[in-house]
Parts: sequence; C-alpha cells; structure tokens
Amino acid sequence: MSDLRTLHDAFAELERRVDAAAAGVAPVVRPRRAVRLVPVAATVVAVAALFAGAVWLVPANSGTPAAGPPTPAPATTTARNPVPATPDDLAARFKVVLGDTATVDVTQKHTFSTAPVTSGHNAPPGTVQLIPETLDPNYPTYALIGGTLTSAGVTGSFSLVVHPAGDTAPRSSCRTYHPVDCVVSTLPDGSELATETARMAPGALSYMACIKRPDGTMIRVQVSNQEDPAGTVIGAPGGKFHAPQPPLTLEQMKAIATSDKW
Repeated sequence: MSDLRTLHDAFAELERRVDAAAAGVAPVVRPRRAVRLVPVAATVVAVAALFAGAVWLVPANSGTPAAGPPTPAPATTTARNPVPATPDDLAARFKVVLGDTATVDVTQKHTFSTAPVTSGHNAPPGTVQLIPETLDPNYPTYALIGGTLTSAGVTGSFSLVVHPAGDTAPRSSCRTYHPVDCVVSTLPDGSELATETARMAPGALSYMACIKRPDGTMIRVQVSNQEDPAGTVIGAPGGKFHAPQPPLTLEQMKAIATSDKW
C-alpha cells in the first residue's frame, strides 16, 4: 500500500511542477507529509522518464524557445520477395495460406534457377537447373516442395511451385500429355486461372489449380489421393492410394491459388 501511495505522491508533484512551468511561474511549495522512500526501481524509472519529458516539452521562463523532440529516423523495412527463393520460405508461406484448412508434411524440397546453364553442356537459356551449379546470381531462384497434406481427416499428396516472372522457360497451365479436364478463365485483375481434374486410373483422382498473374508470376499447386500428386497409373511409382479422395476440393484449390497471402 505504501508503494502505491509513494507513486501517487510522486505523480502529483510532477503534475504540479509541469503546471507551474507552463504558467511561467515558480512552483508553489505545498506542505506535504513525509513519505517513506521505497526502493522500487520501476517507480523511480517511470517518474524520472516522465519528469524528463516534461522538462523537455515545457522550458523554463528564459525567453528562448525550446527545441522540439528529435525527429526519429525512418523505419527500415525489407520488402518481401514476391516469389519464395527457397523451399523453406515457400513452405512457410504455404502454411500461412492454408491457415486452419490443412496441415502439411514437407518431404521434398528443390531449388531451381532460370539462369542459363554454364556447366556441363550447352543448354538453351531458360533451362531449369538444380542448385548447386555455376549460375549467374543475377537470375532469380524459385522452389518446389512436395509431401503429404491432411484436411478434415483425409491425407493425400501435394506439390507446389511458384515460378518467377523472369522465368523464360515456357510454362503451360494444363497438362497436354494426359487426357485431363482443364478449365481456363480470366480473373478481373487479368490473371489467368486454370483448374484441372485428372483421373489417371480407376479410383485415382487429382486436382490442380494454377494462376498466371499479369506480371508473369505463376503459382501451381496439385493434390491427389495417390502418392503422386499429379496422379498416375496403378502399379507405377507413386500409384499407391492414400485415401478414397484428395484431401482438398477443387474449390479449395482455387482459393489457395488466388489467395492474397502469398
């Protein structure tokens, strides 16, 4: 209780001195009862800081205007790269986009570059090359991740890649080497959204959503009820079933691809 009383008295004294300084007169000394000093570090620091601020803002009656508080330096912020450059960055953003919709276990991580290959053989510009290689650091890198995804108790496979706008390799939204049901539409902002449903074998089902933004950035995500997120024939690698259906619906896939949290 004495701690609170000491703090109250200190603030009252501070307010009285500030009022007197603002009026340009000396403070009036009022009789006060003696208080026991309590060694409370937080109280002393708080009162000292407030009193120092009051002295700075309300100068003595010297006729010289007081300088204002120093202008704080502008905060320095680093703009986030619109395209994740590493698998860990891509995985972290994917989890933010998913929110409470699903959980993921990332078991595959790959980093790519759009730079021309400069080691091993002559390849055309835009050839995708695994890192590490002798690559031009001026070219952007991007990532691909894969693994399992679980939503509403259903587990399946997934793959996700975000291609940068500077990627010169030709990219197709929908697959052309398998018979698939692909629908392409244009969004109000000019982005191209493609959704794909594939049934590579009896009971197999995979979904794909791909968005091409006006700046050239491309987000492509796939899920399947098989080990292979793109789906495959029974007996082939990746043909094992995880569940009777994919863990996400096609509408959920659209929402993921078009999310503003990337």
